Amino acid sequence: MRLMPNWRRLSRIIFRIVLPAAIIIAVGWQFARILQRPELRDVSYRCRVEWLIPAAILYLMAHTIWASFWVTLLHHQGVPASYGTGIRAYFISQYGKYIPGKVWVIVIRIVMLGGTRKDKTIVGVTATYEALTSMAAGAILGAILLPMLNIDLLGFSGQSYILIAIALIPLGVGVLHRLIVRIARKKVGPDVHLPNMNLLVLIRGLVQASIGWLLLGLSLLMVMQAVRPEVVPLRAEDWIRATAINTLAYVLGFVVLVAPAGGGVREWVLKILLAHELAVNMEPALAEGLAVVVALVIRLVWTAAELVLALLLYRFIPAEERPDWSPAVKELAE
Repeated sequence: MRLMPNWRRLSRIIFRIVLPAAIIIAVGWQFARILQRPELRDVSYRCRVEWLIPAAILYLMAHTIWASFWVTLLHHQGVPASYGTGIRAYFISQYGKYIPGKVWVIVIRIVMLGGTRKDKTIVGVTATYEALTSMAAGAILGAILLPMLNIDLLGFSGQSYILIAIALIPLGVGVLHRLIVRIARKKVGPDVHLPNMNLLVLIRGLVQASIGWLLLGLSLLMVMQAVRPEVVPLRAEDWIRATAINTLAYVLGFVVLVAPAGGGVREWVLKILLAHELAVNMEPALAEGLAVVVALVIRLVWTAAELVLALLLYRFIPAEERPDWSPAVKELAE
């Protein structure tokens, strides 16, 4: 008797394991090849902790601003979560973004704050709305600032697919929104009303998210200062260009569903855009090598800051308020 393959299980394995691993391995292999070039062997990159610490703090500040907007959405929909509780749930839920699919961040927030069926719906939809608002603000800001980069947009030979991907960001965010809302409706049933957000709330979210993106751009600039061979004066125009580069890399990483936390995709786009930016004042090979180092270091700094804070916040949750993770773990296993 011939056994038929379990296509659903096979597709889940490919989506959750094979594709993310392939992206990360491919980018890592490319980065290793760049850093092994003979002309880069005599270049001494630095590790200035006095720049890395404020870079980590700025990252946490940006996400705190985004988290506070999510709590505002909860209040708007009648969920009485305090800002402290909401921000704690926000940072702890960031562990979920390291699982491919972009859904587990929402699942963790539902487990932590969803009491009734209605509350779970509101928590899930507002979490989706907050994430998409932040990404939309990043896409808009990146598109506005893109002409300020030191890139010939018409002669961006060999990398035109990056510009195509940037142009498709709004479409990708819209498709992702429809996907997540469909998942939410499937979970709660068609009889539960999904709340809508008014225009003023959306504008507030776009403004708050934009402030966060500016802080992340400054964080990227500080990481560049931390690793480059020599410290250079900080200029406002460099901050603006760093913000544009980071928003485009971050949002593209978000839109690629199979990449956990944008892993590989974000670093690849950062390397390409940073290399063109840095090549204005240094040799192209050195600029590409420095761009790779910056992309790797900023991932390490931001991830470490996020995970340490989330662990501390979870550690100090009162025992009686600890969420029951068993349903979520069971669903993940399936």
